[in-house]
Amino acid sequence: KAVEGSVLTSDGRIIGSAVHLVISRLDLKKPVTVGNIEQVKKSLVAEGTLTEDICGCIDTKAIAAFFTDELGKEVLDSYNTVRREWPFTFSLPALSPVEGPAATSDRQLATGDFIIVQGIIDILIETPQGVLIIDFKTDRISKEQSAERAGLYRSQLELYGRAAEKILKRPVIGRWLYFLHPHCAVKV
Repeated sequence: KAVEGSVLTSDGRIIGSAVHLVISRLDLKKPVTVGNIEQVKKSLVAEGTLTEDICGCIDTKAIAAFFTDELGKEVLDSYNTVRREWPFTFSLPALSPVEGPAATSDRQLATGDFIIVQGIIDILIETPQGVLIIDFKTDRISKEQSAERAGLYRSQLELYGRAAEKILKRPVIGRWLYFLHPHCAVKV
């Protein structure tokens, strides 16, 4: 099992994947209520996608709480285009450190090679102003720990932002982590 405050163990990753699956299956044209979330969980068990034990570990109230927060309202706004579990692939130029007399610790030079980056953005929202990226985290932490924990995910969200801007050719106006425990959004 995942330990309180720890980085997720394998059981924690399974539960995290299950939470993402439940969120991806929600009908956003209906109110997102505890009852509707429970229905999605039941249907996933009925189709054999999730076990009852795993569904029992999913905090339905935490998911419902997200949709009452400002970010959740952006997801439900019918003027926005919402993409859930949005897969992407894009390339970045490979860099190598600059050597010699001009070298500093932060200088790098493009090598002409490329790195292929692939990922899945939990929720990508296209608003009239630009793109919002939301990544859900199931880490069991306190609200006071959320800013520090967000630092662990900063580079992941920065790559997500670069990918979205390059692929969609729209500015990213916000990259957010949403910690389901303790119902806390952190801008990255």
